[in-house]
Amino acid sequence: MKINEVCNITGLTKKAIDYYQQKEIINPKFDESGYREFNKSEIERLKQVSVFRSLGLSVSEIKKVLDSKFSKEELRKCVIRKQFDNELSEKQTQLLEKLSDGKDIEKINAEIIELNKKKSIKERLLEVFPGFYGRFFVSHFSRFLEEPIKTEEQEEAYKTIINFLDEVDPPEISDEIMSQLDEAMNFWTDERIADVEDKQQQSIENPEKFLDDYSKEIREYQEFKESDEYLSSPYGKVMEVMKSFGKTSGYNDIFIPAMRRLSPSYEEYYQNLLKANVAFLERFPDFK
Repeated sequence: MKINEVCNITGLTKKAIDYYQQKEIINPKFDESGYREFNKSEIERLKQVSVFRSLGLSVSEIKKVLDSKFSKEELRKCVIRKQFDNELSEKQTQLLEKLSDGKDIEKINAEIIELNKKKSIKERLLEVFPGFYGRFFVSHFSRFLEEPIKTEEQEEAYKTIINFLDEVDPPEISDEIMSQLDEAMNFWTDERIADVEDKQQQSIENPEKFLDDYSKEIREYQEFKESDEYLSSPYGKVMEVMKSFGKTSGYNDIFIPAMRRLSPSYEEYYQNLLKANVAFLERFPDFK
């Protein structure tokens, strides 16, 4: 079956189907003319994807469900997460109602503190830092911030990060470039961020294979980053500012160690990144 028929049957767009193919949820064959042929199994998977997305599951959750030998168990995990999110939302609504009824704001705040303990680190950060600042930070560390804080050490690390982000003078970036960056953040949907994160994960989990597969692209990219075109672009200028910011602000000495204490998954990523960096420098010793 061809792509147009599949779109009609599943209700999905071509772009969505392309994306799910890229995420290896489906793997259609190609005919002699180079057109994709979708079999019954792939169409059924796409129907499931369409239903799951309508029910609010993320692409990573869907992939786990479809690929698992225990799909019912994975779905049950999704149900529990949804129930938790709904309970949290309901509790917030109840607190708003109490506030509108004139309940003392100090008592409401005490309940909010307890409620925050159940929220993910990401949710807490976005509440504290709304707008570009919060979104920029969360988009970079998103997958390490999905869990709630569970230990006193994590809570202390969270406070260190909040204090650092709140007290540090932000890097000096022109209004024009900030405007461009703010617009660019709209491009970074959860799916696009997840795609980039997947490739980053591949590069550190098996750096030798990643370097073998993408050696040409890596060299071209590194050469581009040293070009006048890149250095004079808005993104190039921001990266230079951020490098200086990392060295002088305490980002490398305060923020990153706190992130490692805050998020066990980030600590694991950090250690793998060190190993991947060694492999990269061995392969490309001429790059800075």
